[in-house]
Amino acid sequence: MPVIKAQQIPKRTESAEDTLARFCFYFQQYTYSEARQLPFTRVYKMLKMATRERARKMHELTQIASAPHIDNGKGVQKMLNYFYNLMEE
Repeated sequence: MPVIKAQQIPKRTESAEDTLARFCFYFQQYTYSEARQLPFTRVYKMLKMATRERARKMHELTQIASAPHIDNGKGVQKMLNYFYNLMEE
């Protein structure tokens, strides 16, 4: 009986050039040549923080879009309180 083996799915790895290009996209004050001079750990940490901030922003936008549909507008009041507390910090 023939044996069927599945091929391995190649792992997606981002090249250093792609990482630097993405870094320059998020942090436009750096040119590509300046970004090459930075330590990779700093570039990586800054990209990680930018990704977290973008995810937080998308999460908040999703909550804003769904707030009017939660418990007859209680979600809207909850979001207003959340942003008011952020302003007061």
